[in-house]
Amino acid sequence: MRYIFDLDGTLIDSSERMYQLFCELIPECTLTKEEYWSYKRDKVNHKKLIEMLYPHIQFDVFERKWMQLIEIDTYLCMDQNYVDTIEVLSSLYDRGHELYLLTARQSKSGLIDELKRLKLIGYFKQVLTTEGKASKEDILLVHSKTDNCIMDTGNVFVSDMGKDIELGNKYGFQTVAITHGFMSEERLKAYKPKKVIRELSEISEMEYSSKSV
Repeated sequence: MRYIFDLDGTLIDSSERMYQLFCELIPECTLTKEEYWSYKRDKVNHKKLIEMLYPHIQFDVFERKWMQLIEIDTYLCMDQNYVDTIEVLSSLYDRGHELYLLTARQSKSGLIDELKRLKLIGYFKQVLTTEGKASKEDILLVHSKTDNCIMDTGNVFVSDMGKDIELGNKYGFQTVAITHGFMSEERLKAYKPKKVIRELSEISEMEYSSKSV
């Protein structure tokens, strides 16, 4: 079996990195980390959040600085694996499953460095990233030209993002939405994943039902 994993919010907890950068770019921010992520998990993006709470901030300036800083080492070092990440990846790998990583990072070299730091790099057959130049769908389609197995409908696609679930459903993947990341369970269910889990450890070799939850 093949598993395609998203990274941020799925395998690693990047919540501290994003919260700290938000506070740096908006020094007058008084939101706690819990309050900030409550907005994010309810699909309030930065543009809406700034318009609501900090209307004097120019969003285009904020967004430009965000993209410049979000993947520098100062912030990336705040990322941590979820408690069961390595255990789950190791178990799947040891049982002969092929694991792919599909993520929307800008820097491939920075991504590889982080995967090495978090001791995740060795589990993946392929590490695929958009590098800020393409969509995840584009990356899958391009990669399928040399590895057509990545598009098999039996593949399991695990992510905390609704758009990923939408993409996986489009290509007939067995979509698994995980709720410990960027979106709430209620929001994720709207995208009709085949399965909803709260922890990575819930992943098993069970045959996923074709009925959405």
